[in-house]
Amino acid sequence: MKFYDIDALESKCGTDNKYKITSLVTARARWLSEQKKIINTTPENEKYLSMALLEIDNEQLPKEWLEELEKRSL
Repeated sequence: MKFYDIDALESKCGTDNKYKITSLVTARARWLSEQKKIINTTPENEKYLSMALLEIDNEQLPKEWLEELEKRSL
């Protein structure tokens, strides 16, 4: 598993609240597992939590998820 810099994730998510980033990552991982969404370029043994972190790191997280994070910030 790759280790991610929380400060880098903060800038990519647009918030400095580590709790909200953690909540976003876990919610996205749960959604991916429920939908059984696997990205074609992701290895089969990759965990959903790693896939959620990878989406954020590569700035591929759907806009709806970031908008939801912004709503919670208000």
